[in-house]
Amino acid sequence: TKPTYHRLLFGMAFSDLAASSASFFTTWPIPRGTPGVYGAVGTQQTCSAQGFFGQIAVSSVMYNAALSTYYFLVIVRQWSDADIVRIE
Repeated sequence: TKPTYHRLLFGMAFSDLAASSASFFTTWPIPRGTPGVYGAVGTQQTCSAQGFFGQIAVSSVMYNAALSTYYFLVIVRQWSDADIVRIE
């Protein structure tokens, strides 16, 4: 299996990519004709999809916390890979 930090970094990278993609599209996915929204050309489905991917940003924060905990255990507490696998 891959080392723990590889899985943590992959998860964080994926969640950052998804959240950044949702932010990139800004108002485009909002349903056409929504009052007061410039550039709204989407549908309810595209708006929901953007909301879903925007919520993935929360998982990025959680992956960052998990990575910080991992580094604390490995660097400060000098845990081995076997110790890390035991608590996974």
